[in-house]
Amino acid sequence: MSLFRKFAPRLRQILKQRGVSDSETEELVQEAFLRLLQYSKENEVDREEGFLVRTAVNLSIDAGRRSRRMETVADSVDDLVLIDESPDQERIAIGKSRLEHLTAGFQRLDPKTRAIVQGRRVDGLSTREVALREGVSVSAVEKRLAKAMLFLSAWMRNF
Repeated sequence: MSLFRKFAPRLRQILKQRGVSDSETEELVQEAFLRLLQYSKENEVDREEGFLVRTAVNLSIDAGRRSRRMETVADSVDDLVLIDESPDQERIAIGKSRLEHLTAGFQRLDPKTRAIVQGRRVDGLSTREVALREGVSVSAVEKRLAKAMLFLSAWMRNF
């Protein structure tokens, strides 16, 4: 008598007692036998039935965990309460107003300083790259940038 005919009915019974559906039971029984076959290629198995039962039970536990993790919401999408995380209209208006105020302060900088701030803070260039682009020393870029940041910080505090 083959191992499958000998032990499969007992495995099905054990899995059904654990509440596993018929279709899933068949898959788990087959998977348990497949694992026994793979394991026995390199290892000796003294008790095939014990190996099969433990493997099938462990597989059913894993399948249950997977199904709980992948549970879907039974409600219609139209019935779900969705949270809108975008800012409300008041925050949007305040943000636009702050941006306009910052732009006005930025425009008050002299053209060279404005170009330095844009290169460093907007374009993401290094201080050295800005210095080369603007034809000034690294020290001059650092000084103008520091003064511009102080000016813009004070400008925004007065908003």
